[in-house]
Parts: sequence; structure tokens; C-alpha cells
Amino acid sequence: MGGQGRGSHARAILVTTGFAAVTAAVVLFASATEVRGLQSAERWKASTELSFVRTGGNAESSTLGIGSTLARAWERAEVKVEAGGIRTRTTHLSRTAVGTAENFRIDERSESRLSAENYHARLRVDRRVSDRTSFFVQSGWTRNTFAGIRNRLVNVAGVSTRWTDSERQSLRTAYGFTHTVEQDEVPDPESASRFIGLRVSSEYQREVTDNTDWTSGLVIDGNGDDTSDLRADWTNSLGVAMNEHLGLKTSFRATFDNQPALASVPLVTAMGEAAGEVVVPREKLDHVFTVALVVSF
Repeated sequence: MGGQGRGSHARAILVTTGFAAVTAAVVLFASATEVRGLQSAERWKASTELSFVRTGGNAESSTLGIGSTLARAWERAEVKVEAGGIRTRTTHLSRTAVGTAENFRIDERSESRLSAENYHARLRVDRRVSDRTSFFVQSGWTRNTFAGIRNRLVNVAGVSTRWTDSERQSLRTAYGFTHTVEQDEVPDPESASRFIGLRVSSEYQREVTDNTDWTSGLVIDGNGDDTSDLRADWTNSLGVAMNEHLGLKTSFRATFDNQPALASVPLVTAMGEAAGEVVVPREKLDHVFTVALVVSF
């Protein structure tokens, strides 16, 4: 128990230190560009995505999704903050007839439980050193309990390149070193909970029509201690602006983990008797499709 307490305390220190470092970087970047920022017409830009689905009757479930983005660009610096999550609760109904075939009553029982839960928060700061090249630092936290991830903190430092940046389209790639601290729902004794790795990512945006934009983002993470431990996160979105502040956005996100987290499942003998539990890997590929109302200001 004492060892677990020290481990949890160490993880908390790492999380706090990571976010503190990036916050300090934000202050330094913002201070360095404050004079230019005051002379610029640029301002903070924010958008929020809201989605909700509710079903009732023979089957009951509710899904709530929310995502927010706050960004600002100066002449030589950019700051971007993102946070959001998806939560689904499903209610299972079971019916039992009590009595005889000619005279019976129906007993109905319901059991409600979480069937999907995913949260994230990210902070990124870019400092431009030329028209195409920038240095950046980023800190991101993820929780996806149904993928077996209780907490994952990834700090990144690297270089990004702007290949094109026009009114019609933009393309940026980035390459950096990562420091990952991960806590799984079912610990894997053969995997390290913290490691140094590499990240390659790309961001592409294209104006399809005057009020429609398509964006695509790909992030690939590698573990420096184990080359087979590879993760990928690919998101494609199509947004339609209804007016200056409201729009609709359809997104498809796929995440891949070549070494997924472990899951503990019940073990039953051939005779149907309980025989404890076994640990098995989860699915490597997850995906989510969302349609959201976007509020920008």
C-alpha cells in the first residue's frame, strides 16, 4: 500500500509539473509578444461543440458530447487550448412474466450504467522563428476508461513546418520528442508507465465552399523503449457555417493502439462454474462518429 501511495504521489507531481511548465511557457510567449499583440487586430477566438442524443421506450440511452477550443495568434506566437469529452449512459431493461400462461403480470427491472466515457485536455504554444518554421511545446491529458486508460499525460517539444497557408487551404506538419506518463485501469507489469518517445503529426484544412471547411489531423506516437508500441489518432471533420456564430460539424475519429491496455474478464470452466479472472488485451482500434452544433465567438 505504501508503494502505491508513493507511485500515485509521483504521478501527481509529474502531472502538475508538466502543466506548470507549459503554463510558464504560455506566459513567456505572451509577454514577448504583448506589444505586437496590442497593435494587432487579432483577438482570442473560441468555439464550442455541443451534441446530445437521447433514446427512450424499449431501449434507453443518452449521449452527451462537448468540446471547446480557445486560440490566439500573434505575429510570432500562437496559443491553443482544447478540452472536451463524450459520455454515454445506457439503460438495460429486463422483463419477467409472473403467473400462468392465462393469467400473469409483468415485472420490469432496469439497470443503468456507463457504456462510453472519454475526456481530454490539451495546451499548445508555438513560437515562429521563420515564415515556415516554429518551435512548439504541448501538454495533453487523456482519460478513456473503456479503452483501459485511466490517465495519460503526454508532454511534447518539437518543430513544426508550414507548407502552405492561404485562405483556401493550410498544411502544417510537426515532429517532436515526447514524455509519456500512463496509468491503466488494469496495470501491465511488462509495460513501463513512463517513457520517452517520438511524435509525428499533420494538420490540414481546406475550404470546400464559401461556408464549408474540411479539416484532417493525424498524430502518430512511438515509444522509444519499445518500437512495437505505436499509437495513431486520425480525425476528419466537415463543418458548415450557418451564420457568423453558428454552424454544424460532422466528425469521424479513429484511434489505434498496437499494444492496447489490458482488460480483466471472468473465467468460467466448461461446466459453467466461476474460476476467477484472466487478463486479455483490449481491441486495438476504436472509432467515434459525432454530429455537433458549433458556437463560435
